[in-house]
Amino acid sequence: MAIQAFSRLASANPDVDLVMAGPDEEGLQPRLKAQAKRLQIGSRVHWTGMLQDDLKWGAFHAAEAFLLPSHHENFGVAVVEALACRLPVLISDKVNIWPEILHDEAGIVNPDTVEGTYRSMAALLAMQPEERQCMVSNGLACFRARYEMNRTTQALNDLFRSLQRKPSPPGATTHVHRYKRYSCSERGGK
Repeated sequence: MAIQAFSRLASANPDVDLVMAGPDEEGLQPRLKAQAKRLQIGSRVHWTGMLQDDLKWGAFHAAEAFLLPSHHENFGVAVVEALACRLPVLISDKVNIWPEILHDEAGIVNPDTVEGTYRSMAALLAMQPEERQCMVSNGLACFRARYEMNRTTQALNDLFRSLQRKPSPPGATTHVHRYKRYSCSERGGK
């Protein structure tokens, strides 16, 4: 879908390339490369394979946007990572965090079709710089409010506290474990 959608935009946007990152667990890359070549965009589609550590974060920070027109994603960790790196996210409505992304105006959501992927890409390319910057700001706010670990930890602590306050049904056994909170320096971290 990404290659077909990109091919529709390529001639009008000669300074935009498509980077396909991630493992090729199903062996699709040769077929996709042939498709890109057939669509005359082969030189503008780049294949990185699996990126990890500094390479992954460098790729996020060098990108203009993050595209995931997935048919199914339970959560979309890479989407959240992209938000944290101040990237507009272009996702399908099959990435299960799409309602939050749409609500927070943190990205563009369309169906998981070639047309939906094309509309997402075209909408981003048509944005004025201030519109794009607003989406980036909204994306970072979305990440901080919904997905940042400190926020998640606080929400879980609040949940556990609320459960502790509720009376147990007669005859129920309750087990509560208390965990010591360590700073990074106490655990040898930085």
